[in-house]
Amino acid sequence: MDLSKIRNFGIAAHIDAGKTTVTERFLFYSGKEHRMGEVHDGNATMDWMAEERERGITITSAATNFPWKEWTYNLIDTPGHVDFTAEVERAMRVLDGVVVVFCGVAGVEAQSETVWRQADRYGVPRLAFVNKLDRTGADLAKAVEGIRKRLGASPVLLQVPIGKERDFQGVVDLLERRAWIWEDELGRNPRLAEIPSQVEEEAARAGEELVEVLADLDERVMERYLGGELLEPELLREVLRRETIAGKIVPVFCGAALRNKGIQPLMDAVGLYLPSPLEVPPIEGEVEVKTKKGGEPEIRKETRAPDPKGPLAAFIFKVFSDRHGELFYTRIYSGTLKVGDQVYNSRTGKVERVGRILRMHADESAPVQEAGPGEIVALPGLRFGRTGDTLYSKGHPISLEPIRFPEPVMSMAVEPRSTADRDKLLHALDRLQKEDPTFRVRQDEETGQILVSGMGELHLEIIKNRLVRDFSVEGKMGRPRVSYKETVAGPGRGVEVFDRALGGKELYAKVEVKVEPFPTGGPPQVLIFCSHEQIPKAYHEAVKQGILGTSEGGLSYGYPLVDVRVTVIGGEWREGFSTEVAFQAAAAGAFRKAVEEGGEIILEPIMRFEVQVPPEYVSGIVSDLNTRRAQISDMIMGGDPCFIRGEVPLSEMFGYSTTVRSLSKGRAAFTMEPARFAPVPEDKLQGIVF
Repeated sequence: MDLSKIRNFGIAAHIDAGKTTVTERFLFYSGKEHRMGEVHDGNATMDWMAEERERGITITSAATNFPWKEWTYNLIDTPGHVDFTAEVERAMRVLDGVVVVFCGVAGVEAQSETVWRQADRYGVPRLAFVNKLDRTGADLAKAVEGIRKRLGASPVLLQVPIGKERDFQGVVDLLERRAWIWEDELGRNPRLAEIPSQVEEEAARAGEELVEVLADLDERVMERYLGGELLEPELLREVLRRETIAGKIVPVFCGAALRNKGIQPLMDAVGLYLPSPLEVPPIEGEVEVKTKKGGEPEIRKETRAPDPKGPLAAFIFKVFSDRHGELFYTRIYSGTLKVGDQVYNSRTGKVERVGRILRMHADESAPVQEAGPGEIVALPGLRFGRTGDTLYSKGHPISLEPIRFPEPVMSMAVEPRSTADRDKLLHALDRLQKEDPTFRVRQDEETGQILVSGMGELHLEIIKNRLVRDFSVEGKMGRPRVSYKETVAGPGRGVEVFDRALGGKELYAKVEVKVEPFPTGGPPQVLIFCSHEQIPKAYHEAVKQGILGTSEGGLSYGYPLVDVRVTVIGGEWREGFSTEVAFQAAAAGAFRKAVEEGGEIILEPIMRFEVQVPPEYVSGIVSDLNTRRAQISDMIMGGDPCFIRGEVPLSEMFGYSTTVRSLSKGRAAFTMEPARFAPVPEDKLQGIVF
């Protein structure tokens, strides 16, 4: 493939903004599909799971590829519901660009901000598409202003609509100074025309503003603009492309996807303004370099350019499991991957054989013999793969930065229908946990109870249904409850000597650790800072597993530990008596003692919320939020609806959807997403400590 013609991009949005509808039009107009799938009819191509079609929402990100004009598009359609934000996170990690869809009526919504922050985190260039301009109350100018104010972006309008709400007919292209009019029902053949007189003045004004923005960004445009010269679309497009890829501006397009209007110019814009794999910085990873003196290896940064003849660097960003096996979705950054190749996993150091390479189209696949830089493919049946693993070729090790996922905020107990089903249930849950990094499974050591954790009630409900549909396992689910965490209040030290007989053999190991608060939002970070004479490297992994295994099950209160740095500062071993089991047990004991000395704190999930409410119900909503320990940070009044934003403990929000409807006679709506974990107030501890 010509790398300069490849575009790896995603489509992201708040739920119900029309994201999947836009994707379905892309597939239809490109010729990839011969019919338009509709979310409301339950036949959208990209929403292929039974749960997605029944609920009318996207649950898992789906990949596809198709040609458009001179380009090849690799597209990932992502979920809009906050419970599945991990799907957006991992897509952003491997994409070179993204189209963010906004509702023309609601503008920038809560999940719009979330996906925007995710794109910021990975430096992904963006296009904006303001959808649903055929709806009553649609306001393009208001949506653009929301992008500017709420997202802190620099939107640049490239189109203005022709007609409003029900009379929306098409758009004016401000660069080419012409109109696109959609007249046929399928929108397959838009008509190019002169700019209608009713929008001529608005288009001229918007075109002038566009040129002024670009003049500030480019000296050539500035000189010709001040000289009164005609500015060719090619020059303006060149500046737009450069500044979009640099992340300085966001081109804005508009339309009505459900009415098949405005899609083809957006498809063109992906090729014109989003980068190819050659135009994004080379991927950077870490490489272990052995030192001459035989000491600890050094970690160095190294980059891999998108060269098909270079060493392989590929990243597993998604695993999908069902009863038939596992698919490992992989982005190739460098080198060429071929069927039959032997590759190495940077996390395990183990060898994988590539049996098949699949190019995906939702749940359908087509086998290929090889894939090169810039391609997104699926590899079936890897033995050791996990989300976040790097695959590399022999002699060229590299470890690409893994993906950081939010911690689960809600838990529930799961029981098998019968004792005979327990192993089957655990196997299915393990497969789902491997697939979804925000889904966790653990067993209570004392009671044997199986506890699962996820991002919300919908997330856990989908897991329950998938157990039945994908794995033919039924489990009895308890009531959802808040997923609390533990951390340490301060520094502490612990020493444990494991010296006992097991199975008739004397075992020995000694480990000394220190712990300290270390906010990362994730599980403990374990560092080993002791000499090989104290703990040989062969036992380092056992030490880490002893600490991390203990942290997952919790200590005094039974909740997983987070935001802790554990440093192994000493130890002792004896030849013939020290084993991995001994070091794992010693590390676990030392860790427990260090945490006990440092003191334990229980943390609760704090949610970021937004309530959209008519002005006459604001006071009642605010009063109710105050009783729920909410901290209101922002209130936007004067419009309809008004917006109330802030943070609130998740434990206070069970059943809130019913309450907010009751307080507003069904006219208010709310969304919330995980923000952080915070210490539980003293007066609330009694009800949750057990």
